[in-house]
Amino acid sequence: MKYRPAVVAAAASVALLAGTPAAGAAEDGLNSLPACTDVSTAYGDYEQHDLKASLDIVADEMVPGGDWSPAKGTVTNVGKRDLAKFGVSAYAWLETDNPELQDLTKWVKVEVRTADGTWQPVNGTDTIDSTPLPAGQTRSYDLRIRVTKDVSAELGGPEFNFTGTFADVYRFPDTGKEVECAAEAIGYDAFHIRRATTTPKPTPSSARPTPTASQASPTPTSTPTSAQPTASPSTTSSASASASASPTSTASAAPVPVPASSSADGELAATGGSDATLPLAAAAGGLAVLGAGAVVFARRRRG
Repeated sequence: MKYRPAVVAAAASVALLAGTPAAGAAEDGLNSLPACTDVSTAYGDYEQHDLKASLDIVADEMVPGGDWSPAKGTVTNVGKRDLAKFGVSAYAWLETDNPELQDLTKWVKVEVRTADGTWQPVNGTDTIDSTPLPAGQTRSYDLRIRVTKDVSAELGGPEFNFTGTFADVYRFPDTGKEVECAAEAIGYDAFHIRRATTTPKPTPSSARPTPTASQASPTPTSTPTSAQPTASPSTTSSASASASASPTSTASAAPVPVPASSSADGELAATGGSDATLPLAAAAGGLAVLGAGAVVFARRRRG
């Protein structure tokens, strides 16, 4: 969660009074100065317009025991005067009542790249730079941050400040008295600590898959059904066919077309079932006897 600038400034002012990293450089005497926001508490009208600061941490999440994550801090003197007493600090902090989490330097490590390219460890109370900052000048600092492996499980994500501090003067509006104090510009960013996630073990139900309906279809019960003989209906069909072609119905037909029908029936009998052969043969025999009787009868009439 990122705080509004007013909240961040108030937190930094309290930290400055308590001697935390927001106090700035110890070598240039800034730590001995009260915060300008605290000097003007009775009026609450102090604002500094000389310095701006920004911070950009590349990683949104960091893994405990992981590699360094790069960051960049920048300060710019936007005023018209040089800032003779000036210092820069970088530190992690957390607004909490838990005393164990008030000092994050043991878990959140910070380093700054020096002019010769080497990395210098930064303690929360150390000053990265204390050289004067001329008017209109911008100064950038390469930082890197990592979280130790033994970080407390209660620390979900610290805030991180990159602070520029300089000596200013506050004039009381009623008396005109001037008090030297420490002014700040804070560059702010934050990151989360990503905890390792464990993959849940598969449950017994997922380890033993239940057969689906498509898998259960080729069971032995379906095989006898498809393998049962279906020839019995054909016998009934043949019987009905032979009944329809009975001698009685054939005898009622004219004698002449009978042989052709018999020939066709013969072919059908040859391709059909054996039960239809006997009725067809009997019908053919009956027709032959009737034909022979007709011939004898005709000859006797002629004689």
